[in-house]
Order: sequence, then C-alpha cells, then structure tokens
Amino acid sequence: MIPPAPILDVYYASTCVPCRLELPVLAQAVQDGLPVTVVVLTEEARARRELAAVSPGLEAAAVAAPAATDPRATLRAAGDPDGILPFSVARRPDGRACRTWRGSLTLDRIRRLLASCGL
Repeated sequence: MIPPAPILDVYYASTCVPCRLELPVLAQAVQDGLPVTVVVLTEEARARRELAAVSPGLEAAAVAAPAATDPRATLRAAGDPDGILPFSVARRPDGRACRTWRGSLTLDRIRRLLASCGL
C-alpha cells in the first residue's frame, strides 16, 4: 500500500499577475504527477477558464475557497500573516502545514516544498 502523499496548496486569484505567470509551472507540476491543488480565492468561473486555457489538468486541480470568506482572511488562516499573494502551503497527508512559501514558484521549488513534508 502506498502511503498518502503531502500536497501543495497554491492560492490563486485572477487579479494576481505573478500568480498568472506561474500557471505554466503549475501545469508542468500537475503533468509530472506532483500533488498540487490550486485554491481559487476570487472569481471562480474566470479563474477556472484561465487555468483550463493553460492546461485541462490544471483546471482539474482547482478547488474554490469558501465563497463567504474574504480572500485575505483565507490566506491568513492558511499561514500568511499578511494575506498577500503569491502564497503556497505544503501540507502533510493529515492536513497539517509543514512549510509555507511566499513568492512565485518554480518546479524545483515545488519539489523542495513537497520534500519538506516527506515526498
């Protein structure tokens, strides 16, 4: 039996230019089978169109943040005290955060974040 893997939650908003610029990297990570989830903070329909335009697999990796939650509050609750994008959280299989990253992602950075949780 394969043990559960850590996952990287990448927070995304259409209005975040650095977030849009890293979409090809996220698409490659998903294509490579890395466990990445894109947490859509605002304008879910628009964000899903943007993700699908880059890669159907990337759009499939998207989940919506709670609609009633302020995006900055969602980011703060995830571990970003300033509530600023771009932001990512590597989580253990039990959901506990083991590493956060504020800034744009590279494929190497994604791999290192997941490795910090044991992947």
